[in-house]
Amino acid sequence: MLAAGAFSNRLAVTVGLSFPIRVEALQMIRSSPAPAGSLIPVVSAIRRKLSLKQSHDGTFLLGGGWPGDVIEDGRGYRLRPASIEGNWNEACAILSAVATQRREDAWCGLEAMSADNIPLVGPVQKMQGLIVATGFSGHGFAIAPAIGRALADQIAGEPVPELDGLNPDRIVSESAAIQ
Repeated sequence: MLAAGAFSNRLAVTVGLSFPIRVEALQMIRSSPAPAGSLIPVVSAIRRKLSLKQSHDGTFLLGGGWPGDVIEDGRGYRLRPASIEGNWNEACAILSAVATQRREDAWCGLEAMSADNIPLVGPVQKMQGLIVATGFSGHGFAIAPAIGRALADQIAGEPVPELDGLNPDRIVSESAAIQ
């Protein structure tokens, strides 16, 4: 099983494979705590780069695809001040309770983005016995429980037709770097 997210190609190349994924640094911000229950659902907005939710401790978590920069070695990131400011302003425009808080922390997650923005999940024909789950393109946390269950069923030999459209062989290629 290869499920290493942004580091999947670093491992795949060791067995002569390469997946059509790129690594992006996507930013998150955490606010100071607000009164619990200020925001019940997760909020997203049409024509705005925003994902906003409130944690049980009252802090707001802001995201929505605001970029950071992947550093040269591909193992870390640099925040972009303009992304922090833009993300914060979008959240404040949607929910005034955010504007009364402070920004307490910001970070990036390194995300594996597939070439077609559809995850690569399932067996790889060119490498008998290898199953991959990568390239979730920012949706891994949302669909991971279902993917995990489906992969467990697949490994147990049960048919899992819901994974057919995610088959990595639709766009996987052998690495020319390894002979």
